[in-house]
Amino acid sequence: MSSTADPSAHPESTPMPEDPAENQDQEEEGDEDADLQRAFVWFQAAPAWLVSTLVHVMILLVLGLITIADPVKIVNVLTANNSGDDGPEIEEFTIEEIDPGEVAEMEEVTEPVDVTETMEMVEPTEMEPVEISTVAVEMTDLAAEMAPSAASLQTLSQMSMQPMGSRSADMKKKLLRDYGGNESSEAAVTEALKWLSRHQMPNGAWTFQHNLVCNGACGDPGEPNRVKAVNAATSLALLPFMGAGQTHIQGDFREVVFRGLRFLIQNGKPGNKGGLPVLDFTEGPGNMYSHGLAAITLCEAYAMTEDPELAGPAQGALNFITYAQCRDGGWRYRPQQPDGGDTSVTGWQVMALKSGYMGHLNVPPRTIQGSMLFLDKVQSNNGSRYGYAQPDTKIRPSCTAIGLLCRMYTGWDKTHPGIIQGVKELGKVGVLKNDIYYDYYAAQVLRHYGGAEWDKFNVELRDWLVETQSHKGGEKGSWHFPNSASHRGPKEGGRLASTTFATMILEVYYRHMPLYADAAAEEDFPL
Repeated sequence: MSSTADPSAHPESTPMPEDPAENQDQEEEGDEDADLQRAFVWFQAAPAWLVSTLVHVMILLVLGLITIADPVKIVNVLTANNSGDDGPEIEEFTIEEIDPGEVAEMEEVTEPVDVTETMEMVEPTEMEPVEISTVAVEMTDLAAEMAPSAASLQTLSQMSMQPMGSRSADMKKKLLRDYGGNESSEAAVTEALKWLSRHQMPNGAWTFQHNLVCNGACGDPGEPNRVKAVNAATSLALLPFMGAGQTHIQGDFREVVFRGLRFLIQNGKPGNKGGLPVLDFTEGPGNMYSHGLAAITLCEAYAMTEDPELAGPAQGALNFITYAQCRDGGWRYRPQQPDGGDTSVTGWQVMALKSGYMGHLNVPPRTIQGSMLFLDKVQSNNGSRYGYAQPDTKIRPSCTAIGLLCRMYTGWDKTHPGIIQGVKELGKVGVLKNDIYYDYYAAQVLRHYGGAEWDKFNVELRDWLVETQSHKGGEKGSWHFPNSASHRGPKEGGRLASTTFATMILEVYYRHMPLYADAAAEEDFPL
């Protein structure tokens, strides 16, 4: 069909000379008209449902062009994807090389602070200093080597409740109300965390000579020879943050926690013991106090966050505990010490193993069974009392509190005669204002058990700590116990150690779910 006129139909007309460009335009115009007419005829003939479908498709395409935008990439600096049987694949996070000796410039200090020795809290022994390793550790490789395989490392999402879930904001409020905390105790915890954050060194560590960090703004440091025990000091300082629900991923102090964990991991000594990859945090000739504290810190951080970057270091620390166990089933200052374990050092290792097990890391049942044999060795009075390295005829408060807590962790239930009698004895001892180390363990035992003994003990200890927290100058938020007994932490670790123990006591309401509660989330060890 054409719209061009035929000149032969009108002979009277004189044709005008044809313009080639004009002819082309007319032909194109004609073709477009023809196409339009054909489309119109097709449109009229098409069924209504087809027309409706085409119209809706066009509308959706237009809306899609309007709303589609470039996606925003959200990166969590500590994440990984599961990559099969070889364990988690690490991505997005690398540990920067740091200098363990990097300390803030201090106006009143003329010599650099060396940081490598140990802190014994009970019956110290002479130890020769050793150098801290300054070799950078590539933690992505270490994590892949040490972490359990995907088949044995269960994800926390598979559990009915996340380990350390008691530290979430809502659960904290409930447990505070149910177990005797109050606004004053929580305010004291907040001020303590602020004080601790102000005394963190630029490299992320803490030192028991905290006055060197604040240039003497607050006094009462630990003993001079404890300045080198940075693994112990850093771990003790980090634990109250995590006890309050603060991690390197979330919370007001996440940067503080991040830098502390990074230092701690970097300062561990990787190796291989008994065929297992290990990460060793002992200081001096092998002090297991420092290692136990570091292992608890790493395992709690991992259990709270599921961060695969922490899986390897945490498992390596647990492997070292397994290797270091003495023949009698306990632990002492040095790994596999020939004269056997002591209750004080053993307590920290059992707590670390418990934290690791809660995070679904590998904890060999034989290691737990060995610790139970050690407890059998040092117990008396049907398991209600515990000595230091052998049974005692009279009660030793701190060792008894440690032994009872370990018994609770390793399966003794609330009706066990040793637990019942031990709780009564701790209730008679009450709060010891010259032994915050004992108070720390006794608070956990009595809180897990509950009842009249806990109510009385809690009110006295809680109110005393709130009352004695400093509110002046650079000391604000901290504690110092000048009358503390020797080998109990405060004398050796000074204001920093005193503050960490006091803070963790005021967090006892929610640090862990009560072991004997109906809905307790913490499982028993595999035996």
